[in-house]
Amino acid sequence: MLKTQQDIDGQRQQCWREHLKNWSESGLTQTEYCRINNLKATRFTYWKTKFNKTNLPVEFIQIADQTLATGFLKLNVGADFQIEIPDGFSRSTFEQVLTILRTF
Repeated sequence: MLKTQQDIDGQRQQCWREHLKNWSESGLTQTEYCRINNLKATRFTYWKTKFNKTNLPVEFIQIADQTLATGFLKLNVGADFQIEIPDGFSRSTFEQVLTILRTF
């Protein structure tokens, strides 16, 4: 069975996510990690930058009371997601949603 380019790209991304996770947990410098794992430092930097751009932190801002009069708050996360958060939402559920979104 032939793999599609999308499959290959997905595997490549997963491989680099694993390397970045392993590096962050290793305590090694980026140069040391690349040398030990026979990786090109320029590719490592490319993927690190690429993933950091897609995983920007969510920032909270104070909003005026009239915005909340609708009974919910809309949260836009990049161009991909819009989340409507009702009044009295569960903080733990919201934290779980944010955790999941950070994996994309």
